[in-house]
Amino acid sequence: MNRRQFGRIVGAVLTFAIFPPLARGSAAQDDTVRIEGKVAWISGEKMVVAPPGGLPVPVDLSQVDQDQYSALLSGDRVIVTGRLSPDRDRGVAMSVQRVES
Repeated sequence: MNRRQFGRIVGAVLTFAIFPPLARGSAAQDDTVRIEGKVAWISGEKMVVAPPGGLPVPVDLSQVDQDQYSALLSGDRVIVTGRLSPDRDRGVAMSVQRVES
């Protein structure tokens, strides 16, 4: 499996895993997504979040203030709020919240 195929699979899974609440229909056509899970890894402005029982989701952190994610470590529980990238192959975070266990 090459990177492009992997990206399409992740995009499809992400769409089906995250968009069911939006598929119910909202008058405002809100395109905000929420990803809850553990940080699989984080480096620079990229992070991968592993939802419980789901596939890891790549997240772009370039739109978030660094103070929201600079102290995160692998294994930390987080809630990422944002939107899907135009290519639908990753989430683009607008906020990152650490969840205390």
